[in-house]
Amino acid sequence: MTRFTPHPYQLRGMQFLLANKRAGLFFDPGLGKTATTLSAINGLLRAGLVEKVLVVAPLRVIYSVWPAQVAHWQQFNSLRVSIVHGTRAERTAALRAPADVYAVNPEGLQWLVEQERPNWQMLVVDESTKFKSPKAKCFKALKEMLPEFDRRVILTGTPSPNGLEDLWAQIFLLDEGERLGKRITHFRERFFHRGGFRGYEWAPNPRSQQEIEARISDIVLRLDAADYLQMPELITNDVEIDLPAEVKKAYRQLEKELLFALGDTETQTTSAGAKYLMCRQVANGGLYVDGTAEHVHQAKIEALESIHDELGGKPLLVAYQFQHDLERLKAWQNAPHIGGGVSPAITDRLVNQWNTGGLPLLYVQPQAMSHGLNMQGAGNDIVWFGLTDNLETYSQTNARIYRQGVRNNVRVHRLLAKGTVDMAMRRRIDNKEEAQKSLLDSLRDYMEARNGSQEEA
Repeated sequence: MTRFTPHPYQLRGMQFLLANKRAGLFFDPGLGKTATTLSAINGLLRAGLVEKVLVVAPLRVIYSVWPAQVAHWQQFNSLRVSIVHGTRAERTAALRAPADVYAVNPEGLQWLVEQERPNWQMLVVDESTKFKSPKAKCFKALKEMLPEFDRRVILTGTPSPNGLEDLWAQIFLLDEGERLGKRITHFRERFFHRGGFRGYEWAPNPRSQQEIEARISDIVLRLDAADYLQMPELITNDVEIDLPAEVKKAYRQLEKELLFALGDTETQTTSAGAKYLMCRQVANGGLYVDGTAEHVHQAKIEALESIHDELGGKPLLVAYQFQHDLERLKAWQNAPHIGGGVSPAITDRLVNQWNTGGLPLLYVQPQAMSHGLNMQGAGNDIVWFGLTDNLETYSQTNARIYRQGVRNNVRVHRLLAKGTVDMAMRRRIDNKEEAQKSLLDSLRDYMEARNGSQEEA
């Protein structure tokens, strides 16, 4: 069993949590925010300032991260963790079990709010961006329970992946609106104006970021990995792919329909969303037609095969988006995957195999594993078979490998079908300083720019 010896920046985080009853740790992935928080919890428990703690985190995190950290570090080994998940009977038993830390996933909060609960004194929301929408059911349920917690902590590495608007609900969990407003409408009216595509988006005012940061600076500690870790280089390798001529022709027609839908204010959300999804699928090589997956082209599979061959057996992580992507990938090379429907136990086994070099190839669905998994033990290459349009998912997935403890440079290979929405997604991901810019804006700007060029249709 290993004794936890905190880095100086982790000591700073621990002191911040101990000194502030309302605290946000905005630590980059790899800085060890879980161990830092456990140290603070352990200290508060030993001092008698806290007796019971509720941790709210994604399902894989409550199964794979918190119990593993408790078991790994000597100082935390006496902490009792009860995972409140499973059947109704299992949840009830876990809620009534004697424990120091109770862990529940966001989806379990609606059930939890209706139960007779332990006398918790402390709340920890791990990966707090799961609560960035004030309309989310999990936010509303947790909001109802907030008065029960004397101490509140939120943890995340990407506090505002899609813009400053993401911050309101997360900070509300700490101070119930004291700093950024009691309602999201007040927050928007003070710090934003109408803008974006057809004026339907909220765009921040010129000095909003500085004012918001000043307002929350007393309860938030932001640490950037680049300031504290000597990390190897993160290399991005964009592999641009030509679609077959007949596929390109069909894609152009589909994209015209998308552009038309983007201009239709009455049906924009539903129609444009459906067309956009179809464009993404075709770019990857498949398409759902009446619920059935149809094979469209092999171009990305061939590009992936080339990267796989060049690596010569070195471990390779492949991020896919759609189920038909996974089916075609497995038809090319049969390998295990982490995705929807894969149990936490199987996920843990696969992660352990990966970290010990026992898996030369692993498929992952980013939305199912982008938080909480440490996969820096083996392998330095990740291929995005289909790029995501979500900044948080993109950065968090890459951070499963590119984090403290990784050896050698990490290479992120992005397979991009030329002349498709892949390019708009790349622009959105790369322009992180413009995270508030909507996807519809990115699509429109990209397609209008391309249609105005001399590119051959």
